[in-house]
Order: sequence, then structure tokens, then C-alpha cells
Amino acid sequence: MERTSTSQLAVALRQFRKHRLAVWGGRILLVLYLMAAFAGFFSPYDPNYYELYPPKGHHPPTRIHFVDPETGRLTRPFVYATKRSIDPVTLQPRYEEDPSQGKFYVRFFVRTPEQPYTIFRVFRSDLRLFGVDSPGRIFLMGTDNFGRDLFSRVVYGGQVSLTIGILSALVSFALGLLLGGIAGYFSGRPFRLSLPPSAWRGVGLLLGPLSLLLWLGVAAAALFLAFSFARLSPGKDPFSLGIDALVVLLGVLAAGAILYRLFREPIRLDPDDLIMRTVEIIAAIPSLFLLISLRAVFPTNIDPLLTFYLVVGLLGFIGWGGLARVVRGIVLSVREMDYVQAARALGASDGRIIARHVLPATASYVIVSLSLTIPGFILGESGLSFLGLGVTEPYTSWGLLLQAAQQGGFASFTDRPWVLWPGFFIFLSVLSWNFLGDGLRDALDPRRRQ
Repeated sequence: MERTSTSQLAVALRQFRKHRLAVWGGRILLVLYLMAAFAGFFSPYDPNYYELYPPKGHHPPTRIHFVDPETGRLTRPFVYATKRSIDPVTLQPRYEEDPSQGKFYVRFFVRTPEQPYTIFRVFRSDLRLFGVDSPGRIFLMGTDNFGRDLFSRVVYGGQVSLTIGILSALVSFALGLLLGGIAGYFSGRPFRLSLPPSAWRGVGLLLGPLSLLLWLGVAAAALFLAFSFARLSPGKDPFSLGIDALVVLLGVLAAGAILYRLFREPIRLDPDDLIMRTVEIIAAIPSLFLLISLRAVFPTNIDPLLTFYLVVGLLGFIGWGGLARVVRGIVLSVREMDYVQAARALGASDGRIIARHVLPATASYVIVSLSLTIPGFILGESGLSFLGLGVTEPYTSWGLLLQAAQQGGFASFTDRPWVLWPGFFIFLSVLSWNFLGDGLRDALDPRRRQ
């Protein structure tokens, strides 16, 4: 009997299908990303569209009727127009259906030339999945305080929140793979830094100038602290003046010693120590505090599109340390393998060995870790936007929508709970990514396969 061999991809795919939660997580994410990619088609209105009169602020979800009240039979889905009044007790807007204006049937694949949109900022269209004729309005999830359709804003908000999660993860993993691979492969092989440089090879070309700037910065900091102490010292008596002169002298001596060693004696620097100490410094600072501090360096009134890329860069910058640690450990073990030693004996360069033999060994871990890291970045962006430091108008994100919801206080939970829909989508996307990551981990790890 002839036996057919099965590829590793087929085995992993079969194992992944056995994880029901991972399969459903992938399906949910596929739907969310498709809706975000074609947000203009799935949303009935432009996310920033609202009417000044009649106002629609905090309009509850529109009730869709499937039974004709006159005949009692099933009919095409339709909605009624609403009329607005003010509750005399709570002073909150109150909306009631107004059948006197007639029925407004829900139509599919409608054209909205007054509200066009673009797909991927390339193709222009005005075709939408559903809608109703004016003056009727259909709000599947109600409206916000300005009367903007919340369903349309949630769909468009997914473009930002879901995209930032992936882009930030890619930035983080690029830094983590590069620096973790360098730290692991060159561990125990310090290079000499001297001026002028005699032989900077491989990693020395990257870390040599960086370490030079680091030592120059330390020398400048010593001088700055010494002169700042002398300038801010309140005492004018001879003893205080003597202390100031001593501090300045020590600062000058410290800066001189650093510069003397830097320019006269070669410095031995281990890339592993430099990178891992940087990771430890970043890990010692709480992530949210570091993220807010870095964001506070930039002005809050910069261009909204620039803010989007700024948030991507900040999230990626603070998230690469954990991956770099694990990649370093994997590379430390892989670099001693026979095939790596054989490539080195045949004269392969360090860059070729890292790219062709070392980093591919981390592929399975990277894929799993990527799927488990993306939800963390989605939560990070939501937290920044909720605090008012993330994406700004006219763009929107799920965190920004939650910020607008919390402005109503407890009324958001009692009088208008529909404004909390963005929180449900954050929960759904994070949970789906976690399920997908668990399934990929079971599928790609031979020890977990059933």
C-alpha cells in the first residue's frame, strides 16, 4: 500500500481547523476587516454627516418594521420618520415615531451622490449597501450627541483601530527581529570603537555611531548638570561659592575623562549588552505612562493624519522589547547549529547567515506572537484616543467614540446605552485575535498537535 506524504502546511492547516474558537475568530476578523476596508459601502451615511434641522442628537436606534400595521401581513422592511421633543423632567431629547409622514422602505444598493466616498483613496463611488429615502433616516445603532450615525462611525472607526493594530505590530516586529537577531548572533563578540574607526564591520557600522553619540551625550549631560547646579544655587557666601566651583570642576573632569577615553582608547562594546540594557530600561517604565509621556512631547494640534502615523510609531516603539528578548534566545541556540557553522565555514557573511539561516528559524514563533500582540496595540490605541491623545477629528476610532460616550456620564449607561457600541467592537476584535493566536500556536507547535 502506497503512503502519500503530507506537507507541514497541510498538517498545520488541519490542526488549525480542529480549533473551533480559532476558526470562528478568524471568520469574525475577516468580516470586521472587510467592513473596515469597504466602510463607505457598508455605512448608510458619511461618518461626519449630520443635520442641523431637525436635530438628531442622541437619537435611539431606529426600529425596523417587518409587519404592515394596517394588514397585519409581512411586508418589505420599512421605518417611520420621527419627531423630536424635550422631556420636561430630564430635559433630554425624546423621539417618537410619526406614521403621518408615511413609510420609508429600506432599499438595498442605493446611490447617494450627495455623499460620495473613496475606496482605498483611489476609487470614487456613491453606492451603499442600504438606505432609505429622505426625509426618513435609518440609524441601526442610534446617533451621537451631534446627530451623526453611530453605525457609520463605528464602521469607519474600524479602519483606524484595526489598521493601527497591524501597522504597529509590524513596526514592533521589525525592530524586535532586527535588534533581537543582532543581540543573539553577536553576543559575546564585542567590537572595538575608536576614533578614527579602524574596522567597523557588520553591526559596528550601525552601533558604532550610536554608541559614540551615547558617550558624547553622557559627557554633555555631566557638564549641563554641573553648570545648572551652580546657576540655581541660592547661596552667595564663600562656602556656597566653593561648593559650586567644586561641582563645576567635577563635571568638567568627568566630561574630560569620558572624551579622553573615547578619543584615545578603544571602547569594547557588546551589542548584546547594549540592546538588552535598552530593553530593560524600556521595560522598567510602565507602558501606558511611557506612551503618554512620548505622546506629550508632540503638540496636540498637529495634522490628524500625522497623528495617525505618530500613534503607529509610538506603539511600535514601546512594544519591541519582549519580542527582542525571545528572538535573542532563539538565535543564541540556532547560531550553534551544524548548518549555521557549515555556512560560516564556507565563507558566508554574517548578514547572509542571519537572513538565510537564523531568522527563518524564528518564523513560527513570530507568526504566533504577531497574532497575540495585535490586540494589545488595538487596546493601546483605544486607550490613547480615550484620553484624547490619539486620533483626532475628522478621523475617528473606537477609542475616540468611547471618549465621546463617556462625556455623558452615567446617562450613557441608563438613558442612551447605544453609545457604548464601540466598546463591544473593541472587545470582539481583541477576543477574536486572541482566539486566532491560540489556534495558530497549537497548529504551528508540534508538541501541541493532536
